[in-house]
Amino acid sequence: MSSKITVQSGVPVPGDRTRNEPNYPWLQMKVGDSFVVYGRTMAASARGSFKRYQKMGKIPANWSVTQRMSVEPSTIDGPSIRLWIVDDEQD
Repeated sequence: MSSKITVQSGVPVPGDRTRNEPNYPWLQMKVGDSFVVYGRTMAASARGSFKRYQKMGKIPANWSVTQRMSVEPSTIDGPSIRLWIVDDEQD
C-alpha cells in the first residue's frame, strides 16, 4: 500500500501571528487594487475584515469590495477569487 501523503523534512515552522498583524492588505490598497484568496470562506472573511476597517473609519465609506472568480488556478482550499476595491461614487 503506497501513501498519497508526501513527508517533507526541513520545512520551517512559521512564527506566531500577533492579533495586530492584518490578514488582508486593505490599508495599503487604493481604488482599483486587488488580490486573490482561495476558497469562499476566505473571501467572506476578507469582506468582513474590510467592513470592520470601514466601521473603524480606516477605509472611506464610499469604497466597497467586489469579487469575481479568478483566472488563477484553484487549490485544495477552494476556487481562486479576486477581490477589488471600488469607489461607489465613481461611475
